[in-house]
Amino acid sequence: MTVGEKIRLRRKELGLTQREVAGDAVTRNLICRIERGDCLPSLDSLSAIAKALSVPVAYLVSEEDDFTAFAVGAALPDLREAYAAGRFADVMTLIGKLPPDGIADEVACIASAAALGLAERSMREGNLKKIPEYVEAAKEYAKKTVLPTDWILARAELCRAVAKSPESPRWEVRREEYLALAEKAIGYNDYLYLTDETGIECNRDSINLHRKAREMITNRRYREALTTLLALEEKKSSGELPPYFLYRIYSDTETCYRELGDFEMAYRYSSKRVSLLREFRE
Repeated sequence: MTVGEKIRLRRKELGLTQREVAGDAVTRNLICRIERGDCLPSLDSLSAIAKALSVPVAYLVSEEDDFTAFAVGAALPDLREAYAAGRFADVMTLIGKLPPDGIADEVACIASAAALGLAERSMREGNLKKIPEYVEAAKEYAKKTVLPTDWILARAELCRAVAKSPESPRWEVRREEYLALAEKAIGYNDYLYLTDETGIECNRDSINLHRKAREMITNRRYREALTTLLALEEKKSSGELPPYFLYRIYSDTETCYRELGDFEMAYRYSSKRVSLLREFRE
C-alpha cells in the first residue's frame, strides 16, 4: 500500500474530508494528488498530514498496511518494559493511545494486570477511592484476552472487598467466586492433595472423600475406609480422577484389604497399582 493509499484509507476511517485533513498546513489539492499517487509529500507535509490523521509518520512510510497492527507492534516493547518495571500508570497511558480494536490478547492481558497493580498499590497506600475504578478496568480488559486472567480477577476480588469495607473486608469477599478463580489460577486443590496438607479447606469432593478415608485408615477403621475408597474408584470412568489420584486410591485400598486379611484382593490392588505406575513411565 502506497503512502497516498494509506492516507486515503485512514482519512475515510476517521470520516474526514480532504479539506479537513489539509487544514492550514497543506492544500486540499495536494492531499488529492498524494492520494492519487501523482506526487509524494515533503517531510513537513507528511508530518502535518500524520498529525491530522492521528497516526505517526513512521506508519505512513512503513511497510505495514494495517494501522492497528502497526500501532500495537510499536507499543508492545514499551508496554512490556513499563509493566516489568512496575510503572502501571505508564502502561495505562500507553493503552489509552492505542486503537480500541488493538486492545486484545497480550495487550489486554498486560492492561488487566496493570490495572490490578494499581488497585493493589492503592490498597497498600490506603487510597481506597480509586480501587473500584481499577478493579473494574482489570475486569473489562480481562474480557478482551484469551490469555489466563483468573489470577488477576481473584486478586482483584480481594481489592474490591477491602475498598468496600476496610473495617471488615472478609464479609465482603465473594468467597465462592474467589475460590473458583483461585483454583483455576493456581490449582491449590492439587497442591493440597499432592502435599497431604490438611490444615486448609478443600472444595473438591473427591479429595475430601479421600482425606476421610485416610483418616479412617489412621484410626484402623478399615472397613469404613474401604467403602469410601471403592466408591471413589467408581468415578474412574468419569475421568474425574487423574492417574496420580487413582494410584493412591489403589495403594490405600490394598492396605485396607491386607489389614482385613483379604490377601487375594490386596494382591489384586497391588497389581493395579504397579500396572498404573508402569503406564506413568512408559
